Amino acid sequence: MLDKLFRKEGAFAPAVFADSRLSLDCFDERHLVYQRHITGMWRPKPVLYQADSFLFVKDDILYLFYELQHWDDPGVIAMVKTSDLVTWTEPVVVLKQPFHLSFPYVFEDNGVVYMVPESQESDAIHLYRADNDELTSFSKVRTLLRQERTKGIHYNLNDSHIYKKGESYYLFTSYQKDWMYYQELYMTDNLLEGTFVKHPCSPICVSNEYGRNGGSLIDYNGHLLRVTQDCHRDYGDNVSLMEITKLSETEYSETLYKRNILPKNTIFRDGGHQFNLTRFKDHYIYATDYKQNRWAWYRLWIALLTKLNLHQHKG
Repeated sequence: MLDKLFRKEGAFAPAVFADSRLSLDCFDERHLVYQRHITGMWRPKPVLYQADSFLFVKDDILYLFYELQHWDDPGVIAMVKTSDLVTWTEPVVVLKQPFHLSFPYVFEDNGVVYMVPESQESDAIHLYRADNDELTSFSKVRTLLRQERTKGIHYNLNDSHIYKKGESYYLFTSYQKDWMYYQELYMTDNLLEGTFVKHPCSPICVSNEYGRNGGSLIDYNGHLLRVTQDCHRDYGDNVSLMEITKLSETEYSETLYKRNILPKNTIFRDGGHQFNLTRFKDHYIYATDYKQNRWAWYRLWIALLTKLNLHQHKG
């Protein structure tokens, strides 16, 4: 117990950058257009995580979806939005379940907006559909995939997302077994009714540095990139990019495109583990989450308040 208290833990929050150029060199304060701050760690029910930033554009509105988790509660999915990159709304919770949610990958298919959040605590990947045009709530459509949590699996079906190529839907996901990450690939030709079957090349990566996703696939200047988070030394150290060179129903291959894209500046001095990219009003928009390491002593204080039933939600 003491060894856990006398160490630092990472807290995460979104940071969004804008640039007129397509570049991987814009993660600095000059290009910063939005940032959630990490504050109140000593309050009852502090916000521990505001992580896994995902962007989505609809009707000239830029949406930012992310994981929001208070102390001792399962994570929920929150959303903020803007029409001008200057004024942003207050966070709204758009999806809440009995189990923990994170990694809210949002996409549109055949005119319908869907979300595939991480729900590894349920040992399954679920598909949700937006209930309205404002994207303020989502409802479950179906379960895409289930996987038994066998002995040695610590995290199951992590950080999943879908990439559509032609008429095929490719599902990227991962699990950690015996402290090693396995990146798996599944596929189907029917999102709403089809069965996702494992790709013949799966697992496509076995690595603690590149085996866990840090975002959805990105088309970057003609390169199809898989975003990975570096977990081989510590959780959330940095983000790297793998270029997918072959993707079909029978073939898959990838190679390292760029390692550690987040700079060690004032924003990312302790790291980060998410990257997402979109185009909005003549700008390229880059969403990340940044990490700040905090001493874990606050856990004793919060545990005491929880024991005394003095805790309450505070952001």
